[in-house]
Amino acid sequence: MLMEYLSDGVSLSPFMVCGMDFPQLTIAMLIYAFTGWIYESTVYSIAEQGKLMNRGCFIGPYCPIYAVVSILNLYLLRGIESPIKIMIVSSLTVCAVEYITSWVLEKVFNARYWDYSSYPLNINGRISVPSGVFFGLAILFLVKLYHPAVIRLMAQIPPNIRYYVSIGIWVVFLSDAVFTTISMCNLNKKCKEIYDAIDKYSEQQLDKINSKAGKLKKFRMVRRGQKLVVMAKGVNKKIVEVETHYLMAVRDFQSTKYPGMIDQMRRVFSRKAGGTFDELSDDDVDDGIVIDTDEEE
Repeated sequence: MLMEYLSDGVSLSPFMVCGMDFPQLTIAMLIYAFTGWIYESTVYSIAEQGKLMNRGCFIGPYCPIYAVVSILNLYLLRGIESPIKIMIVSSLTVCAVEYITSWVLEKVFNARYWDYSSYPLNINGRISVPSGVFFGLAILFLVKLYHPAVIRLMAQIPPNIRYYVSIGIWVVFLSDAVFTTISMCNLNKKCKEIYDAIDKYSEQQLDKINSKAGKLKKFRMVRRGQKLVVMAKGVNKKIVEVETHYLMAVRDFQSTKYPGMIDQMRRVFSRKAGGTFDELSDDDVDDGIVIDTDEEE
């Protein structure tokens, strides 16, 4: 009876999101999560670290945050056609989701899965203007080209197949999510051992590929990505140098939130003969507060 009902092309989903029923929504989210994992583990990892890395925290090859921001933006951007408006709304949305997700992951797993501290105009290393602009462009590509292609692809899949595939996706993902959470929070020793073994195996396979990574640098996209990362870090260094110069030039400037810290920073910079934040040693920093160790001695 169920198979006959599905074969007629009738959806069992009681709701629609962005023109998609539940099975279509599930499959689309998997595609976007997988796409995000591919980008993070290849393009971004090579540009940032010079090698392939498993950037996901789950066992499966997907980054759920990409699925969330994709569907959320598709919902918020309904009826908006202007590329500029799409970029502005999506950039703000992605930054908000990134910041909240980063904070939650850090509190739950005691780890940061991305850090924009070396990028200009960042907030606590969780979000930054360059990354916001990049993801704004990515969502523009999603809305105009990628999502319509995904819809056309799913239209080729019979409704009954979509239904059972979506159930399988949720069973696998929820099992992965529970297992990963138990392992990373050290709630079960055996789960933790299995998780670590799988993670180690994944890294070993990536290392085999990285041993031949010299060939990857021949691709123009990889070289340009690395240049953009270096450029962004260079801009951030310039901003830090300007901040340092301002602190040294404007002696009356003080912090009401951290009284005395600005003077300590000035003393360190003076002792280092015009050094910048990047040149501070471990002795100069204690729990995020600059300390003049020479004076204390």
